[in-house]
Amino acid sequence: MKNCYFIGIGGVGMSGLARLMLKRSEKVGGSDLSQSAITDELVKAGVTVHIGQAAHQVTSDMTVVYSTDIKKDNVEYQAAVNYQCPLLHRSQLLQLMMEGCSSLAVAGTHGKTTTSSLLTWVLHSCGEDPSYAIGGVIPQLNSNAGHGEGKYFVAEACESDGTFLNYRPYGAIVTNVDFDHMDHYGTENHLKQAFEKFMKQVTTPSHLFWCGDDSRLLGMNPPGISYGFGEHCQLRVSNFQQKEWSIFFDVDFKGKKYRQVEVSLIGLHNALNALAVFGLTLSLGIDEQAIRKGLKTFKGVLRRAEKKGETHGILFYDDYGHHPTEITATLKGFRNAIGDKRLVVLYQPHRYSRAKECMGMYRDIFNDADLLFVSEIYAAREKPIPGVSHVEIIAEIQANRRQPCHHVERSKMAETILPSLRPHDVVLTLGAGDITKVSGEIISLMNHKTPPKIRVGVICGGESVEHEVSLLSVKHILASLNPEYYEIEQFYITNQGEWCIGRESKPSHGPKVSPEVMQRLHTCDILFPVLHGTYGEDGTIQGFFEMISKPYVGCDYRSSAVSMDKAITKKLMRDAHIDTLPFVSFSRGQWKKDESKIRCSIKEQLHYPLFVKPTHLGSSIGVHKVKDEQELRKAIEKAFLFDTHILVENGVEAREIEFAVLGNDEVKVFPPGEICSEGKVYDYASKYGPNGMKATPKAEVDPDLVKKGMEMARRAYEAAGCVGMARVDTFLDRNNKFWLNEINPIPGFTKISLYPQICEVNGLAAPQLMDQLIILGLQRRRQIDSLQLKMDPA
Repeated sequence: MKNCYFIGIGGVGMSGLARLMLKRSEKVGGSDLSQSAITDELVKAGVTVHIGQAAHQVTSDMTVVYSTDIKKDNVEYQAAVNYQCPLLHRSQLLQLMMEGCSSLAVAGTHGKTTTSSLLTWVLHSCGEDPSYAIGGVIPQLNSNAGHGEGKYFVAEACESDGTFLNYRPYGAIVTNVDFDHMDHYGTENHLKQAFEKFMKQVTTPSHLFWCGDDSRLLGMNPPGISYGFGEHCQLRVSNFQQKEWSIFFDVDFKGKKYRQVEVSLIGLHNALNALAVFGLTLSLGIDEQAIRKGLKTFKGVLRRAEKKGETHGILFYDDYGHHPTEITATLKGFRNAIGDKRLVVLYQPHRYSRAKECMGMYRDIFNDADLLFVSEIYAAREKPIPGVSHVEIIAEIQANRRQPCHHVERSKMAETILPSLRPHDVVLTLGAGDITKVSGEIISLMNHKTPPKIRVGVICGGESVEHEVSLLSVKHILASLNPEYYEIEQFYITNQGEWCIGRESKPSHGPKVSPEVMQRLHTCDILFPVLHGTYGEDGTIQGFFEMISKPYVGCDYRSSAVSMDKAITKKLMRDAHIDTLPFVSFSRGQWKKDESKIRCSIKEQLHYPLFVKPTHLGSSIGVHKVKDEQELRKAIEKAFLFDTHILVENGVEAREIEFAVLGNDEVKVFPPGEICSEGKVYDYASKYGPNGMKATPKAEVDPDLVKKGMEMARRAYEAAGCVGMARVDTFLDRNNKFWLNEINPIPGFTKISLYPQICEVNGLAAPQLMDQLIILGLQRRRQIDSLQLKMDPA
């Protein structure tokens, strides 16, 4: 084949074969209907490329290569027939190129490109120098095809047209068999028969790995080795974890356990893909540590969860996924990677024939998307099919989705989407067509038109005795909010409870919340209450925000109310088997009515020293340590000056250890800080006064004890129903036992406050902490809005 001509040379598969032939010093040419980045690169490499197809471009000395997409009436195909040129389907050429090599084919409905790319990279990084022809570009190799000097040849075996049956590979991976390409197979039975035949053609069954979690493959009972999560699989994955953009898992194979394999990909589906590569390369005799290094250093494939850019705090990704099964797996992986950030999905259905096959499968696949836009179907040269369009697809999606699904014309997508985007969004384009260009179009548009910022209403002051603490905290918060991401509207509440816009404005002496204040509150995207004590931490302000349907930072009204009632908190902790110090609680009315009975209860149940605390205030207001019965009565009377309910609890010789906790569904507890109280009462003066107690954001505690304390803090946070954030305060006694003290739903945010300091020493600086709190508040509101809380009218 001294003169190869490719009809449709601009396709991913065809261009790869053209490069391989060029590496073999062949004369290579071809044609495509339009110019592209691929055709430009081929020209640079020395390939003769014609834009447009014509009979005179084919000569009698050529071997003509075509794909299934090329119809028999194509002018260049007809010219090759007339000249009696050798005609090869692309799969036949690939089989010829693999002769003399130990070929490793990757087949399956989903995951072929990622798995074959990962296999290629692992072999390459292990020094095997493989040849390869796959369906996606490996960025680290800057190609989708390469001619190596090693013995292995990795090929992506496409089942779409049945041509994968032209291969007789040395080894293979079969990822799954899904209901797809029925325009070719006609029936599910024919599809399964094709895969059965392919697996029987693998010449070395000990190097055939097939997914045992796939019901169709399992039913075929093929030769080779099954892999998956299932107990029945011979090569099994367990202990799966995803941490942001990497996955970790253990592998059991042939009686040996391989712990904590790390792969730089996301999602359960990619754990299976990596597992198959791990097993196959082990079976080929490749060193385990070299395989691990290859899996860890893999940088992905273009158009598979590919990062396209980041600007104005917005991340852009692109993925080739277009079949419902692929979309579901991809979105789950993204959701685990981005956590509580808003996932904005732009989906372009691919081909009328595929959309027709997939009708009935769209209903639940976008559940992990927060905001969804769907374009018209990308035709890929297909003619429309009556009754198959974006209209039917959107109707099916909407049938099971509370959040709206919008149709946007592909040509207007960038300009239409831009006003909907905000900092911290993750934008994912999905589809096999030209949707891949949209991220670049939006980013380019942002160079001239900035997307809206998040409008944050920060509320401080309040009627509580902790009014001044709020003013100290808000200074630090305002200084930490990134002006690139946020537009700030400040609200100040006087000691009398009147709301003002900004600190400088004066109360109107009209309604406590004026119409103008209400209007400004409604213009905010999220509210940030910095109100310590009553009317702030106790759920009051949060309930108000719920009534006006505004997102807000921190615990919700239920968990705030629970956490600020020290007696209820302790009772909940007991039910959750979390240790709290013995206590007696009572109201002012009960004290006046039956003081002697309460004193008897305290004497019988508790022992001195005792702590007297207002039940509904923060940890530093009205707290008294008493040594005997005479001091007790005075402390109780003083505490009743601050609250209507009192709690008296046992004192304990212990260290005061505090944990910063963050999260909604996924809870993060940071290693603790410590109040160096030395047995003294940590009251308002000692916390905020000029000679206040020292505190350290990094407590010197044995690592095993830290783990126990962090687990206790997590359990307490969840038992109280907390979301957003809270500070969990504990005592660590001389016997190294933790006792829960209290939960603070709006911890101090001054420069000396432990909560932000603990976060900072553990890698979450103040600006990033503010970002995370706002992300969590917005995410919780989205969750509420997705619930069907109202009855539909009859």
